[in-house]
Amino acid sequence: MSLIRSCIYIACSSASIFLFSSPLSLAQAPPPAPVEVSTVVVETLERPVSFVGAVEPDKRSVIASEVEGIIESFPAKEGQYVNKGDVLAEFNTRTIEIALDQARAGKREAQARYGMAVKNLARFEELQQKGVASLQQYQDALTEKEAWGARIGQLQAQIDSSEYNLAKSKIMAPFSGYVIEEHTEIGEWVVKGGPVVEMIDTESIDINIDMPERYISRIKSGEGVSVDFDALPGMKIGGVITSVVPQAESSTRTFPVKVTVENKEGQIKSGMVSRVSFPIGGPSAVKLVPKDAIVSQNNALFVYVVNEGAAQPLPVSTGMAYEDRIEVIGPVEKGMTVVVKGNERLMPNQPVEIINGKDEKDGKLN
Repeated sequence: MSLIRSCIYIACSSASIFLFSSPLSLAQAPPPAPVEVSTVVVETLERPVSFVGAVEPDKRSVIASEVEGIIESFPAKEGQYVNKGDVLAEFNTRTIEIALDQARAGKREAQARYGMAVKNLARFEELQQKGVASLQQYQDALTEKEAWGARIGQLQAQIDSSEYNLAKSKIMAPFSGYVIEEHTEIGEWVVKGGPVVEMIDTESIDINIDMPERYISRIKSGEGVSVDFDALPGMKIGGVITSVVPQAESSTRTFPVKVTVENKEGQIKSGMVSRVSFPIGGPSAVKLVPKDAIVSQNNALFVYVVNEGAAQPLPVSTGMAYEDRIEVIGPVEKGMTVVVKGNERLMPNQPVEIINGKDEKDGKLN
């Protein structure tokens, strides 16, 4: 009898909990979320063929010294980003300054002697015309004047050289980029032409690909391609073919092809492995959605499909990009309504309110 009373008590308690908790649960249900939608469309496109390529910087340079001397300051460090014109290294300039002071003093003396020689030449010229001075005296005065003129030119060349060396004693970054290797340090003697640092510019990057000869006739410079990177999952960006070398490698029968990609934000690093997709693989029917329909969470991709007024997530993977749309592979079908704005905050089965119209013909937003 005690067992029966216990069961009845539990049942009543459960009912009470349900009655009191149900209104609260309903009150906490998320309200309809305002969203914009588009439609899954199917188009026949050229299926891409992908090739693996290595990422290289647009510019790579070993910065060398134009003068020799001892490094006094070396602010450049590996991994540091420097702007064009920033000081990478600076020499001790005391010996250059001494040589410059000597040349300037010598030039002042030579100019004074040259002025005196000019006056002497004029005097001997006048005396020679009167027959008082000999021709030899006149020629000696002329030679002295020319000698001091030449000396002034020689000393000016020394001044120019010292001023140039003084200006070049500060080694400046020739372009904006990253220092990737240091070749000297403070206190070290650097010879003329010796390496100081190595720099790269990754604002745009180049991808070098070896393309088999059966495909080479189907591409040309200026065409667009799609690029993704093993180290940057979910990231697909556009690139441009900038070089097609018309000479095959004799051992592999492949042709060097270069693709250039903009990298303003610096996400792509030199040396990364990339996969470049060329639309040369033949026609194929593909399902396309706007790129904004793709949601990425926890390394997974999905789209929200609107079904009976609620948003339901469907897992997908992406394929080729086409203008502002992208191929989706997964349980989505032509004509399905997908969320393109407001999908970042949606929860599974959350009611939605569509706030835009949609063109059922081509799936583009109005």
